[in-house]
Amino acid sequence: MTNPAIRYVGSPDFHDGYVRAVALSNNQVQVTVEGDTGKKYLVTFEGVAGIELLSPQDMMLYALSETDIDTESLRKYDFINWYVDEPDEPESKAYLRVHATKFTVTPSVTS
Repeated sequence: MTNPAIRYVGSPDFHDGYVRAVALSNNQVQVTVEGDTGKKYLVTFEGVAGIELLSPQDMMLYALSETDIDTESLRKYDFINWYVDEPDEPESKAYLRVHATKFTVTPSVTS
């Protein structure tokens, strides 16, 4: 595959927001994101084939991106760390990537 296109997905409120929780079960991942406005969202990934994470809780977000990968039905979803361009900052080490078939974003019912 040649240079897959990166698409920014999810709520624009994710920009400057925070990952607050990550829950794994069966082939599903749920991520609670607190947007810049303080509104909380539940991002649910289904058909999860893989997850890569390092200390994602409280990671400040630049955005959520989606990229096509070599496996036809899967996409890579990357919660882009706000500090990704600042490798000397301790906060830059956190990441969260999910390989899944689809995702949905709904307002969180818990505050």
